[in-house]
Amino acid sequence: MKEIISIYKKQYSFIENSLTAMIESVDTDAYDTVVKESLFSLFPALQATYKISKNLKQITPLYTPQEDDKTYLGLNKSHLLERIQFRDDNIYISNVYVNSRSATPYITAVHFVNDEYFVYDFELYTLLKELSLVEGHEYFSKFTQYFYGIFGFLLSLFSFSLIVYAFYTVWLIFAAQDTDILSGLFRSIIALTLALAIFDLSKTILEHEVFYKSISREYNIENKLLARFLTSIIIALSIESLMVVFKIALSDYEQMIHAFYLIAGVGIMVAVLSLFIFVMRYSNTKE
Repeated sequence: MKEIISIYKKQYSFIENSLTAMIESVDTDAYDTVVKESLFSLFPALQATYKISKNLKQITPLYTPQEDDKTYLGLNKSHLLERIQFRDDNIYISNVYVNSRSATPYITAVHFVNDEYFVYDFELYTLLKELSLVEGHEYFSKFTQYFYGIFGFLLSLFSFSLIVYAFYTVWLIFAAQDTDILSGLFRSIIALTLALAIFDLSKTILEHEVFYKSISREYNIENKLLARFLTSIIIALSIESLMVVFKIALSDYEQMIHAFYLIAGVGIMVAVLSLFIFVMRYSNTKE
């Protein structure tokens, strides 16, 4: 939603002029006929419309692309119009708000003509697509959405498998009375850490590409995902390094140099990740 509103703010003048042109093109003298025959097909972003009399009561059903809801007939709409300030052309365009029916961003436009108010509710995301401010092909978008969905759920399944493996390893240690308990516990911890990192990856993919599909990349989703995933990997490698140190300390001190190389590699990864996060945050603040 933040991304949609960001595009709206940057293109406010263009969107306002486009909405004005749409509203002024509606033949208000034949409003009911136009709505039933062609209005929703002409303006795909239009999700609801109705007319209010000069007495501030709704005098038409709530027209939507699916139905004509007559339960709203006669309702007092003064609370919606009392704070409206019309422009010189008798048109009012609201700020972006979240529609209570769909929980998505909407814009409402009101046209005052012949002592009557014509109200139009536009879904912002569809409007941005209609005005070519958001690009995308319907079938290709569905294909990528399904692909990301399958990939995300497979990653979640793999993450669950790692969790099962971790608990299975612990069970084998105590069931078989393994003497190398410390090594087995470390393997379980590493498996759980990797499971968390992979689940975090799958959750982010499903959130931003399937269920709440992002429409822009201005918020550096990939960078944040990479930073979080690398953090989990570094934690897993740090645990592995600690396990290697313990093993070498208990067996052969001459191999300690290999543990040093591993710890040094983890340290380099931490330094690189810190630099990456610093650059990412600096670029965000400049924007």
